[in-house]
Amino acid sequence: MKKIMMTVLIINAFGILGLAASISARDITDYSGMWAVTWLDNNTRNPLSLNQNEDQLTGIYTNDNKESCSVTGEYIKSNRQILLSIVCHGWGIQMDGIPSSDGKTIEGKYVAYGTSAGKFIMTKNDK
Repeated sequence: MKKIMMTVLIINAFGILGLAASISARDITDYSGMWAVTWLDNNTRNPLSLNQNEDQLTGIYTNDNKESCSVTGEYIKSNRQILLSIVCHGWGIQMDGIPSSDGKTIEGKYVAYGTSAGKFIMTKNDK
């Protein structure tokens, strides 16, 4: 009987630890830092920095011509959605993505120049 009780306690302990780990992974909500944006249609990469204040995001995107473009957006916690708007001189990009549970990638769709659409992946630089 003692062995059965001990086994039940051990199984419950592992279950609680697993639940705590999955909850903490889902709770990653700070997306501040340096990111690399990969545009999947042409496999190019561009750097993007983000700063987060509550649910508001701001930052800088560096385009292919090495020009700095402003980034604004928001994190919508209720559905784990990140909306970003990149504004460069004469053009812009609207991005709609979902972050991974560990907060290291964001995958989604974009519309650029008002008519060009595609998919992207953002990868967080941990350096």
